Amino acid sequence: MPHPVIALVLSMTSTLGAAPSSELSVRYERPDSPRAERAQRLLKASDALKTEVRLPERITVVARDCDAPKAGWDHGKREITICYSLVDQVNRTIKGISQTEETGEKATKARVRGALSVLFHHELGHALTTLNGMAGGEAQADRFAALTLVADTPGRVVAAAEARHLLAGHAGLDHLSGMAESATFACLLYGADPGRYDKIAKGGWVPAGRAPACADEYARARSAIGDKVKT
Repeated sequence: MPHPVIALVLSMTSTLGAAPSSELSVRYERPDSPRAERAQRLLKASDALKTEVRLPERITVVARDCDAPKAGWDHGKREITICYSLVDQVNRTIKGISQTEETGEKATKARVRGALSVLFHHELGHALTTLNGMAGGEAQADRFAALTLVADTPGRVVAAAEARHLLAGHAGLDHLSGMAESATFACLLYGADPGRYDKIAKGGWVPAGRAPACADEYARARSAIGDKVKT
């Protein structure tokens, strides 16, 4: 008999491969500089801005130039914003870390894609929170993000946990900074399927003493909000 948490994941992902959510549209605005143009190409190539989760209402994801590197959800406009400057900052920071560690190009690209997926799914978490009339801040958005990331792109889960862990100590990276937040997010991802995502525990991205309880943490999050995450 499959582990109950694994069974929950399977039930969430059984319809993956279907057309992307009709409630989500993505728009890339014209970049105003060569650096922003490179960030736009990177964001498009990452394939991060998509979901097959059914949304309560239609929302738009807009990639654009901004005054500051950030990402955000505007409930009034039903709009997620991803700024080119933040994409660039994430990319440069991860590349710098990877060069220091002498990490190969393939692994570095996977880290960047993972980080951009975390950004999108975190903002999607904010959207799901408010569109469902629920209270909650960053922690609630992260709980949604863990569930939607596992449902949408299970093959990117490990890279997402690693990328957030690597960026957690760097200030100014919207929704990616914070060691405690990173550990909790990694725990939720690992807990979704400890066998499949064992690299998260082995990598030390979730504290060793906490890892055995992560399946229960994920199950509690799934029980509390999982009915809002359906594909």
